[in-house]
Amino acid sequence: MKIEINRLEMLAAAKNAARVAPHRSHVDVLNGILVEGSDETGEVFLTATNHEATIQQKVKASIAESGAMLVNARLLVKMMDLLEGDFVTLSAITPNVLAVADGRCRYEINCLPAKHYPKPVMPFPEETARLTGICSLAKRTVFAVSADEHKPALQCVQVKLKNNAVLAAACDGVKVMLLKDDAHSPADREFLLPGRSLQLLASISSDTDEFEVGDVGREIAFTRKDMLFTIRKLPSGEYIDTNAIMKGIKPAYSAVSDVAKLKEALDIVAVGAEGEAVNLILYAGQIILQRNGDYSVAQTSVPANVTKDTPKKGFFYEINSLMKLLNVISGRVKLEIDTTGFMVIKTRNEVYLQCPLRAPAKKAEKAEKTAA
Repeated sequence: MKIEINRLEMLAAAKNAARVAPHRSHVDVLNGILVEGSDETGEVFLTATNHEATIQQKVKASIAESGAMLVNARLLVKMMDLLEGDFVTLSAITPNVLAVADGRCRYEINCLPAKHYPKPVMPFPEETARLTGICSLAKRTVFAVSADEHKPALQCVQVKLKNNAVLAAACDGVKVMLLKDDAHSPADREFLLPGRSLQLLASISSDTDEFEVGDVGREIAFTRKDMLFTIRKLPSGEYIDTNAIMKGIKPAYSAVSDVAKLKEALDIVAVGAEGEAVNLILYAGQIILQRNGDYSVAQTSVPANVTKDTPKKGFFYEINSLMKLLNVISGRVKLEIDTTGFMVIKTRNEVYLQCPLRAPAKKAEKAEKTAA
């Protein structure tokens, strides 16, 4: 193999591939990036996989001799970053030794045989839908997926393409996030995407990127001109019926306010919090947020259009989940709470449900239990 390639283009492609390659897999070959060059097409392909997601990046190059080498992912990125020339050369000295140089500096590194790499088949779907806004989709859903490895379906984001719209849902059993955005998809599609892989795709994309998305057997393929990214999918029938959950909530109290003001107020209340819940009360044209922890007490309020006050004791919610939500939504927001405390938060494009927590035990009660 002998390749001359633009260093910055190679660096960008290597960084993307390295995000997919495992950091410390016990299977050494998976820690690498398969670099293949073809003198017939003048293209270099970089392939990496973690068995849940696979990426293949394409970069144009001047190729004197075709070949393939399996290079450690982190090492390839570091070399491309440290070299200074506009172009670098990659030359195979032996089947297992690669020389990388920019004219002033030269590396010689050991590589694993390319034939040992479990190169996946990179499918290209016949029927595709166009999809943009991958970063926004991931940002507003992945925070709500489950971390429980025993519930693989809830570790995923459910995505439906229907009537030129993308509908997405995420649920961890305690909170639910639903969103609706525009999409160029007249045909119906439905699939489950593991949250980690969707977030990974978002990390190497921009919201303006347009992907051709298609279903290929057990995988969903995302294609743009320089990249093919596949995600292993789960059967869509395994997912929870989030719409039925939302329909089961019967609001008794509601208020309309501003997301930025709510976030500022929650930031104030959360200072010094050590896992305590936030107490939320709708009263006299305000959303009152307060926290009474073992080591600190905080309270603030936000002006709101309150249609009906909650009971004075209000309801309790997990602070971190609310913080994550307010970090990904914006504009005006409507809070709806039923008589048991289940809270639905609505914006123009999102609907979010959070389950209430039990009221924390009073300090006196904690002291009695400790003494007993």
